[in-house]
Amino acid sequence: MNNFSKVLKAVIMSIASLGIGFAAISLPFRLFDTLSAEGMRYLFIGELTLYFVIGMIFLAAKEKRQQKKTKEAARRFQRQIKLEQAQREYYDFAA
Repeated sequence: MNNFSKVLKAVIMSIASLGIGFAAISLPFRLFDTLSAEGMRYLFIGELTLYFVIGMIFLAAKEKRQQKKTKEAARRFQRQIKLEQAQREYYDFAA
């Protein structure tokens, strides 16, 4: 069931990204006849700003996940060291 949910999530994300990408690309062409040159310039700047903000959000989320993984690995390493130390002390005490 877990693989099915991953596949379903990937399909939904693909369809959504295709739809949003198509809308983002076709919007300026549809507005080309109705907007003035300055209006098109503002629309272009707005689109670039939106893409930049979304990209930064994804990069920040990726960096946060990477930091969480690093922190978790360090915690596991410390737990492993403590476990080995406790085993050594137990064996020394038992001997």
